[in-house]
Parts: sequence; C-alpha cells; structure tokens
Amino acid sequence: MLKQFSHLGALIAALAAAPALAGGSDQHSAQSVNHSGQASSHGSAAVASGAALVVAVPIIVTGGAIAISGAALAEVGSGAAAVGSAMAESATTQPRKTKRIAPDGAPTLD
Repeated sequence: MLKQFSHLGALIAALAAAPALAGGSDQHSAQSVNHSGQASSHGSAAVASGAALVVAVPIIVTGGAIAISGAALAEVGSGAAAVGSAMAESATTQPRKTKRIAPDGAPTLD
C-alpha cells in the first residue's frame, strides 16, 4: 500500500510541477544587449575593430525587434574572413630560423 502511494505521489509531483517556460523574445533581446555591453566594457579586440559595434548598435536601438542590416553582416563576415586567412597563412608559412645564442661560460677563479 505504501509503495502504491509513493508511486502515486511521484506521479502527481511530476505532473503538477510547473514547466519551466522560456521568456519572450524581447526578454532575450534585453539580455543580449546587457551581455553586449558587458563584453564591450572588457575591451575586446572585436570592439576595437568596429565589427561588434556595427552589430551591437541595431540591437541597442531596436530593443525587442532586432534589425541587423546587410552591411553589418558583410562587415562581420569580412572581418572573420580576414582573421581566418591570417590564421591559415601562419600555418602554411615556413617557420623562422632563429640564430642560437650561447650563454656565457662559467666564471673561472684567478
């Protein structure tokens, strides 16, 4: 009898638990603006290049209705391509040969 009540209690608890509902898109947009502001305050390299600023401005201005222009997407895409090509170039070039420097010898007693 106790086993049946425990199963019934577990079933009721599972069905009666309130489902976790996601907030509306405006809530997510507001959070993304907050995160963008936090990221830019840390002085990341993307903000210095201007690519993140071009994307962040429409998000801040429009709030819930995000409107990213084609120019912003092109700017971000060109920046990503430049970074990718620089990484590919560094992987394919020959390593630099450095001149070996010998340390000074041990001191001798006179």
